[in-house]
Amino acid sequence: MEVDTMIHSICANPATYQKYSWTLGDKFKKTAKSELREDEHIRAQGLAQMRDWIAKSSHIKKCRTDALFLLRFLRTKKYSIPQACAMLEKYLTVRQTNPAWFERLDIDDPEVEAIIDGGYIVPLLERDDHGRQVILSVAGNLDLTRVSSALLARVHILVQEVLADDEQSQICGYVHCVDDRELSMKLMGMWSLVDMKKMADCIQNGLPGRINGINLIGLPSTAATLLEFCVSLLSDKLRKRINVFRTVEDFAGKINRKILPKEYGGTVPMADMLAQFKERCRQKRAQLLALDEMHIELSKVPGHCPDSCRRDLDAGMIGSFRKLEVD
Repeated sequence: MEVDTMIHSICANPATYQKYSWTLGDKFKKTAKSELREDEHIRAQGLAQMRDWIAKSSHIKKCRTDALFLLRFLRTKKYSIPQACAMLEKYLTVRQTNPAWFERLDIDDPEVEAIIDGGYIVPLLERDDHGRQVILSVAGNLDLTRVSSALLARVHILVQEVLADDEQSQICGYVHCVDDRELSMKLMGMWSLVDMKKMADCIQNGLPGRINGINLIGLPSTAATLLEFCVSLLSDKLRKRINVFRTVEDFAGKINRKILPKEYGGTVPMADMLAQFKERCRQKRAQLLALDEMHIELSKVPGHCPDSCRRDLDAGMIGSFRKLEVD
C-alpha cells in the first residue's frame, strides 16, 4: 500500500491548492457514488466550498486544506457541507482542548511504542469482504502498570490518524474488533465518566471516519454496567452497529478468518502485522507531528464551553440504556 508521507501545509488560506487525482479503481467510484453521493463534480464542489469556508473563518488560524484531509470530513458526512464544516471545527477544537490525547502522536515515543509492541492494537493487513479496514484491539495485551487512560487515548488516535487519509477506508469505512476477554476492573477504572463522555463525543462528532461495525468479544459480566453507560452515549446509528460475541470462535465465524492474525485463526502472525504498522507510522511520523501546529481560536468557536462534559454529568446525564443481544 502506498503511504502518503507528505508534510502538508497548514496555511488556512493558501494562494493555490494542490490538485486532486483519483487513484482508486472503478469499483470504488461506484461505492462512493452509491453510498456517499460522490462523483467528480460533487467532490470538486465540496472541496471548493470547504476551502472557501476555512479561508473566511477568522477563528481557524492554521489548518490543512489538502484534498485527502478535507475528504475525511466530506465523506464521513456524505457531502453535507454544513455538517462537514461543523465536524472539522469540532476536530480542531477537541485536538486543542485535549492535548494529552491528540499531541505527540509519535511511534518513537517509548510509551507509545511499548503499547504497540505489546499487541494492544493493530490494523489488520487485509480488508474484510466489504473492503473495510479492520482494527483489532486486545485488552489482555496491556501492561496495566505502564499505561493511563490518556496514553491509551493517544495510541488510539495515533492509529486513527495514520489510517485517516487512506481513500479506500474513507469510502468503505472501518470495523473495530475488541477482544475483551481479559478486560479487568483496573483497566475499566482508569476511565472517569467525564473522560468516557468526552471520548464518545470525540468519536461521533470530532473524529472523521465511517464506523460500520463495533465487535465486542468475550466481554466479562463485570463490564455489563459500564457497557450500558458507554452505549447510552452513542447515537442510535452506532448503537445498532455494535455486536457482542461470547467467544472468539463465534466472532471468527462472522468474518473472513484469513484476514485475522494467526493467533485468531488467520495466517499472518500478530508480530508481523505490528511490525508493518510500525513502519507505516514511521513513514508518516513527520506528517503526524505537524498536526500539532494546527490552531483554532477557541474563544470564537460557537458554543464552545470547556466544562460542558462535567456539567452534563453533574446534571444527571445518564441516557437511556439499550439492551444488547449476544450473537
